[in-house]
Amino acid sequence: MRVKLPTPIHGWRVLAGEMGAIVASVLIALGAQQLVERREWSQRAAASDDAIKEELGAAAAFSYERRIIQPCLQGKIRELADKLVINDGVWSASPMQFSPGQYRNVMPPAYRAPSRTFLWDAWTTAMSDGTVNHMPAARVQEYSALYNQVEYMAKLQEEEQRAGASLTPLSYNARLDDRTRGEMIARLAEVDRINSLMALIGGQIIDSLRELKFGFEKAEVSKMTKAVVSEQRGIRGTCVTPAPLDLG
Repeated sequence: MRVKLPTPIHGWRVLAGEMGAIVASVLIALGAQQLVERREWSQRAAASDDAIKEELGAAAAFSYERRIIQPCLQGKIRELADKLVINDGVWSASPMQFSPGQYRNVMPPAYRAPSRTFLWDAWTTAMSDGTVNHMPAARVQEYSALYNQVEYMAKLQEEEQRAGASLTPLSYNARLDDRTRGEMIARLAEVDRINSLMALIGGQIIDSLRELKFGFEKAEVSKMTKAVVSEQRGIRGTCVTPAPLDLG
């Protein structure tokens, strides 16, 4: 017995064609959407790079500032240390000397370093909104390491301010017994430790930025260094020692 198969309905072919067209349209739309999203993430990543460059450039300027005033800060630490070691109980006031008109505090400081605002908003934003996932992995690691150094520098600065303030009694004439003299030597040693770390981390920040090859304009870097030198010489005098700055 011969079985007769049903004749395909002509509409099936039309339906299949329409379904294929729909699928193709969906795939094209999805592909276009992905291209748009990639372009948007690429633009956001580029904007984050620019913001990060600006923040890290400021950190480099602060690090450079620490480098050129290091002779001033170390000189003051050495001066106080030498006087404390030979002190016979009668202390003569030894405030840190600044150019007239600078740091008009009620109480003169015995030691004072610059206080700067370190920023990491651009990095925090890039981390929180997922932009870092659309940056090269190696670059993200470099950024992360650099911002860890910036945050550590900010933490050290806070410690330095507290330790420096604890030396304020040395800005006044006073009598120092052995116990007080020992306490002041210990506080000064803490200031010395922090200052050395600040100089070390600052140098590392500059070196890391140079390796990143951010493309800082040499003219802008030169302008910045001259401004920093001029400002600090106006505050601290000739102990400020200019140095070249290479950011790659």
